[in-house]
Amino acid sequence: MTTFPEFLTAKRTVEDRALNRRVWEQFGTQLEKQAAGDRDPVRIVEIGAGTGSMIARLADWEALPPTVSYRAVDLDADTVDSARKQLPEWLRDAGYTVDEQPDRLRAHRTDSDATDRTIEITLEVGDGFAIDDEADAVIAAAVLDLVELEPAVDELKWLLNDGGVLYAPITFNGHSSFIPRDPLDNRIERLYHRHMDEIRDQPGSSRAGQQLLKVLPAAGYTVLEAGGADWIVRPTDGTYPTGESTVLEHLLATIDGALADYPADVIDPETRTDWVERRREQLARGELTLVAHHLDVLARL
Repeated sequence: MTTFPEFLTAKRTVEDRALNRRVWEQFGTQLEKQAAGDRDPVRIVEIGAGTGSMIARLADWEALPPTVSYRAVDLDADTVDSARKQLPEWLRDAGYTVDEQPDRLRAHRTDSDATDRTIEITLEVGDGFAIDDEADAVIAAAVLDLVELEPAVDELKWLLNDGGVLYAPITFNGHSSFIPRDPLDNRIERLYHRHMDEIRDQPGSSRAGQQLLKVLPAAGYTVLEAGGADWIVRPTDGTYPTGESTVLEHLLATIDGALADYPADVIDPETRTDWVERRREQLARGELTLVAHHLDVLARL
C-alpha cells in the first residue's frame, strides 16, 4: 500500500511537467518585484506544503530572490517528517549547502556571478489557514480544491502583505480520464467527481480551478495570470518514469474508495471492483495512461 507521503514525493516529476510555465514565470517576476521593493528577506508561506517538492523546485529552477524566509506548513505530521528527511538532499542537488538545525533548515549557495543565495526554511505541522504571519507570497499547490473556496481565499488575505501574491497551481478542474478507454469510464468519472462535490467528508470542488477565477476578484484579489496544468502520466515502452506508477496506484485507490461510498443501486460493488482490477492489471503491464486537468492561478492582493 502506497503511503500519502510516498504519493506526494512521486508526483513531483508529474507536476514538474504539468506546471503552466507562463504562470510560473509571472510568479517569479512578482517575487523579484518584492525583493526589489526592499523586502529582505522575501517572506513566503506555503500551506499544504507536503514533502517539500515546491521548495525544492523553486530552488532547483532558480526562481527565488537572493534572500528568502520560507515557512512550510502541512496538517499531516508524517508528511512533514518526510519533508525534513528528504528536503535537505533535494536542496543539495540544487547546489546549496544545508545547515540542518532542530527547528529549521538554512540553505546557502553562491552563484557563478557571486550572488549569495540564502533560504531559511521552517517546516511545521499545522493548519495553514489558521496561522498568523505577514507574507509577501502564499503558495497553495493542489490545495484549494480540498477546501471551501470562498472562506479559504478570504482567510489567506490575512496572511498576505499589501501587494502580496497568491500562487495556486495544480487546482483540480473537472477532468480525470484513463487510456485505454473502458465502457464504464464516463460513469466512473461522473460518480468520482460527484463524490468530491457532494459526498466526501472533506470539502472542496471538482471545478475549483475555474471557480477560483470568479472567487478571487470577488474577494479583492487581482488575477494576474491563469493557465492549464494537466497531469499526464504515461508509460514509454511499458515502463513509467521513476516513481510515477505510484501516482496511478494512489489515484486508483482513491477512486475505489470514493465509489465504495455509494450504495449498490448507484454502482454495484462487483462492477466497481472489476473496473479497478482491470485498471490495475493495465498498470502492471505498463499500458495505463492518466490525463487529469488542473488550472494554475496567480493573483495579487
